[in-house]
Amino acid sequence: MEKVNTLKIAKIILCIISIIISIFSVVHIIKLNLLPSKYLIGISIILLIFNLIIILLISRKNKIAPIIGIILMLLNVIMSIVIINYTKKTNDFLDKYLGNMTSEVSKYDVIVLDKSSYKLIGDLDNQTLGYLKDEDTGLNKISESVKTTNIEYEDIFELYDDLVDKNIEAIMIDDAYLDIIEEERRDLSDVIRIIYTLEIENTKEEVVPDKNELKPLNIYISGSDSRSENIVNKSRSDVNMILTINPYTKKVLLTSIPRDYYVQVHGQTGLKDKLTHSGIYGIETSSKTIEDLFGIKIDYSIKVGLYSIKELVDIVGGIEVYSDKAFDSYHLKGWRVEEGMNQMDGAKALAYARERYAYASGDRHRIKNQQQVLEATLKKIMNNKSLLLKYDELLTSLGNLYRTDIPREVISIYVKDQLNTMATWNFESITVDGKGASLPTHTAPQYKRYVMIPYEEDVTKASNKIKEVYNER
Repeated sequence: MEKVNTLKIAKIILCIISIIISIFSVVHIIKLNLLPSKYLIGISIILLIFNLIIILLISRKNKIAPIIGIILMLLNVIMSIVIINYTKKTNDFLDKYLGNMTSEVSKYDVIVLDKSSYKLIGDLDNQTLGYLKDEDTGLNKISESVKTTNIEYEDIFELYDDLVDKNIEAIMIDDAYLDIIEEERRDLSDVIRIIYTLEIENTKEEVVPDKNELKPLNIYISGSDSRSENIVNKSRSDVNMILTINPYTKKVLLTSIPRDYYVQVHGQTGLKDKLTHSGIYGIETSSKTIEDLFGIKIDYSIKVGLYSIKELVDIVGGIEVYSDKAFDSYHLKGWRVEEGMNQMDGAKALAYARERYAYASGDRHRIKNQQQVLEATLKKIMNNKSLLLKYDELLTSLGNLYRTDIPREVISIYVKDQLNTMATWNFESITVDGKGASLPTHTAPQYKRYVMIPYEEDVTKASNKIKEVYNER
């Protein structure tokens, strides 16, 4: 009799465990806040029925039914643990990597000639230091560490050339400007040496959705192939796109803008500059510059760092990309890209995505390369079942690929609506063009550089198209 009671108690405990863990799995799914109510209700009913079957089987007095019930209960426990594990990881990812553009970092370098005797910031005491105008914040901070005779410059290349010509002993410059100098002075890394770096964090205002409702969005996508691997750092906006999404008409419009577009940078007076240089002032300035150019409102922004692609491609086991021409890679010395299909690891994929010197169309072709790499990587992710075993690494790598001020609530609304309707979306892309010219810019007023003067007809046409897709009902 005691043995029967013990067995009955054990069965009851097993049933309770099965029910509790099923409840926990439903709670974790609810926490994700991505599924419409009808799916949550359906999942709950299925789990309830499944547990009732388990209880009925375990409570039977014959030998086979309880065994089947226990097997089903173990399957339920395993399935629930898997659901809890993956939903928790996904939930943590969404919390960490949505609305994560809370600040940007201005990184200032103190630079001397590589062959100079200066090793530390203190060695520049009472020496001449050149700096660009409007960089007083960095200068004031550095002045706390060393006393120098400071000379202001308006032109970035005049500043650099005076250092090379030994007219000044050192320069203080925003790290993002080094990419601009290196485009014209390819021997930069061999000529200079950074002896001190200062980082200043600029906190951004938190973006709160207007209402918890579905509505059209204009999202600015800024891509950088900066020397810095930290997306938080301010850097040039080498890739500039506007993603217009209308959930009512199920239309998506992708508008691409050349990096060399000659525009008035928002908040700056005087000469126009390349659009890519607006990123040096921060992604908010780039976003406002885009707003000024097209006469639209940008709702949110995404900043993408190409350096994170390297890690992501390695995680998925490499990709295959078709190249329409053969060339020697500029960014990965010793690697030759062959015409046709090329197997690429992370380092090669990054070099291919950054390449523009090998093409007559330069940046226009680089955009195509970047799209190829991203498409190949996404396809590999979707088709590789073994990546579930690397779920943590994959989520972390994806999270390191971007920063955005899009709140989690907005993504949840869109995902729920899509799962609810399972609608087919229509995609369209346009690119604005312009005429090449050699003109002075805001960052280098005394030095002519290649820029692209926008075709007004293209800008007007794109502006009208964005507004049409955005406002259509």
